[in-house]
Amino acid sequence: MYSGQKILGLIPARGGSEAIPRKNIYPINGKPLLMYTIEAAKKSQFLDALYCSTNDDEIAEVVSRKAGICQIIRRPDELSTSTARTIESVIHALDFLSSEGKSFDYVMILQPTSPLRQSMEIDGCIRFVIDKKLSSCVSVSQIHCLPTLLRNRDKESGRLSSIVSGNGTVRRQDVQPTYYVDGCLYMWSVAEIKKHGLDISLNDAAFGYEIDKVSGFDLNYLSDIPELEYLLRQRQRLK
Repeated sequence: MYSGQKILGLIPARGGSEAIPRKNIYPINGKPLLMYTIEAAKKSQFLDALYCSTNDDEIAEVVSRKAGICQIIRRPDELSTSTARTIESVIHALDFLSSEGKSFDYVMILQPTSPLRQSMEIDGCIRFVIDKKLSSCVSVSQIHCLPTLLRNRDKESGRLSSIVSGNGTVRRQDVQPTYYVDGCLYMWSVAEIKKHGLDISLNDAAFGYEIDKVSGFDLNYLSDIPELEYLLRQRQRLK
């Protein structure tokens, strides 16, 4: 709890994955990917409860090794397909917990694919949202490429088209910093979710909480794993 507000930590972890087989429990430096998120959430000062939403028996078994730290919410298979949206599993989890008599003011959504996030960033985001009385927030990392240099490229002709308007000839120092929604932290008020339901896009939160690029690392492809394992080893050495 922070400033009288009760906060749910929710880890969405479905069983299917196309780019990395069994991604959420894929071994990274000898540990299932999901465990990095559970361990960071465990160290948070402000999360009142931690749940993992899954449809998968093996994921549930991995989580059960941390009994008392992270509990399981079983979600139906139709909310666990490659086309299902995370907000659907969030609403399902909140409805389930409400049926159990458990209510929260905010939900912090922690995706397992961001294993480099730290508890201080979870708590920093919580402070940011509640101190400013925000209804929604997503973590962002600064990117250092100029948005005026971003292009779409036609695969057949090779023709380029600008993604943003403006002259491509611009000095870096004349451009406002640009941020990327990294998906590491999502924090929404439960009231806002109840009000807008499935119309919500988690990535379109109104405010951004800045974290560093390493913490915002998002695992998507098998080719990302060597870099991730290196970054985890480096961080461990610094502790």
